[in-house]
Amino acid sequence: MRKNFKNVGFYPQPVLVIGTYDETGVPDAMNVGWGGLVGGAYVELNISKGHKTTENIRLKGAFTMSFADQAHLVEADYVGLVSGYEVPDKIARAGLHPVKSEFVDAPL
Repeated sequence: MRKNFKNVGFYPQPVLVIGTYDETGVPDAMNVGWGGLVGGAYVELNISKGHKTTENIRLKGAFTMSFADQAHLVEADYVGLVSGYEVPDKIARAGLHPVKSEFVDAPL
């Protein structure tokens, strides 16, 4: 079956998992459905002001971006559904074990 999506982008969009640290060094992650590379050298994220991740990016000026994969479907779903404001240790509760990026002040 063919469908004309006109000028709305590419489908399916990957689920991006954005990792950040808060002011006390607690790791956080969220899912982003709208984002990716721009011009081969820049990353664009379309997230609202109300997310803990947005606050952390403004605070630290850093984030990491990973692609959700089949092997981590449950974990990615969890960090996408739970707020870092409501559950500060959501990374640990998801069963993830982040490590600090060697390039930026954010978890992988």
